[in-house]
Amino acid sequence: MAVYNFEGATLKVLFETGLDEYGKPVVTTKTYQNIRNNVEVEKIATVTQAIASLSKYQLHQAKKTETNAIEF
Repeated sequence: MAVYNFEGATLKVLFETGLDEYGKPVVTTKTYQNIRNNVEVEKIATVTQAIASLSKYQLHQAKKTETNAIEF
């Protein structure tokens, strides 16, 4: 039977840093690694908001990406 094995996770915090010549937002990303797999979404949201409060740019979005290996 195949199972997933958690390998790692990253948190990407996206900031809107301005507008381009067409009026579309310019987004800059800051990536944080070594996110645990059992962290609740509320805690990630709280940390993301704390990080964003230290920036002069507006928070645009946050993304958590997990990597899993399939063991056979």
